Amino acid sequence: MIREIMARPQEIAWLPWAVQYFFFIGLACGSIMIAFWLRWRDPQNTSRLELAAVSLALVSGTVAPMALSADLHQPARIWHFYAYFTPWSWMSLGSLFLPLFTLLVVSYFVLLLRGQLRTKSLPLWARWLQFRPAWREDKWLRGVALATLLSAFSILLYTGREVSVLRAQPLWYSLWLPWLLLLTAIQAVPPLLAYWLRQEPQWQPRLARYQLISLLLLCLSALGWWLDGSRSSVALHSLATQGAVWLWTGIAFVGLTLLLLALTWRARTQVLGSNGLRVQCAAALLLCWGVRWMLLMQTQTLPKFNVLTNPYVLPLGSEGLLAILGTLGLWIALIIGVRELQHGLMEKKHYG
Repeated sequence: MIREIMARPQEIAWLPWAVQYFFFIGLACGSIMIAFWLRWRDPQNTSRLELAAVSLALVSGTVAPMALSADLHQPARIWHFYAYFTPWSWMSLGSLFLPLFTLLVVSYFVLLLRGQLRTKSLPLWARWLQFRPAWREDKWLRGVALATLLSAFSILLYTGREVSVLRAQPLWYSLWLPWLLLLTAIQAVPPLLAYWLRQEPQWQPRLARYQLISLLLLCLSALGWWLDGSRSSVALHSLATQGAVWLWTGIAFVGLTLLLLALTWRARTQVLGSNGLRVQCAAALLLCWGVRWMLLMQTQTLPKFNVLTNPYVLPLGSEGLLAILGTLGLWIALIIGVRELQHGLMEKKHYG
């Protein structure tokens, strides 16, 4: 008796919008971690760096929910998260975690901006920033920083477990995956802050130490995932048989990590110029974004329940390349807007 099982390739479920969400929300949470450390460690001497970190979190945390809502395909699904709340679903929990995180980041940013504006020369629309309440502002800043950090942890937990609970994808079903996503995002934040404050090179050694620690932890996590012997680790070993793209991905991961380690080690004792900072930022962002693309998009092309691969071709429209360029362009535009806002207020402070 002959039996035949017919199978056909499956369509991609997650679109590049999801990659953009994971990318930007990782930058936002990583920035908050650095800002919290600065607030509780040495707030008097690191206020400029803390404000830059929270500004980066504000910009990235604004773009990330937009990308996530676009990945849901249907706007009504957002309303359904609240109308039919299911606490056992990580996506339903995320519908509460994400707005709370955005609200706390905005509050953190406003409080920090108020702390650096002590003048009567502000424009009329910004006078409300000068209001001095009776409570101690520094104490409230520490509390808001702690609340924002806890909210960032909830975002990281929700985002990581949203992927790592899926048994159908052996490469995703691992507790190493959330750590890999977290550490690839954290290592990209220090070079972004160094470029943000490129006119103040005294911050580079401190930021280089932060990036060096995150890169070393990233290497240890990747090595632990490779050696732990789990089903996910076995799937990771088998990627070499899935095509040349995975081999080149591994080479690129190692190459970018070594390049960043070399640049970071140099930045500890020697100030990098504008070109060096650009290379460092580009390599860090490429490592962060590339890992997410391979884990979230390219992994969907691997066979799940059959021997067939699921081909994917990046479209040029809003579900592909345009989505990537559009969210990146919005992120850059918001960075320019926030920087110009701060510069305008500071000029009013010093020369008004």
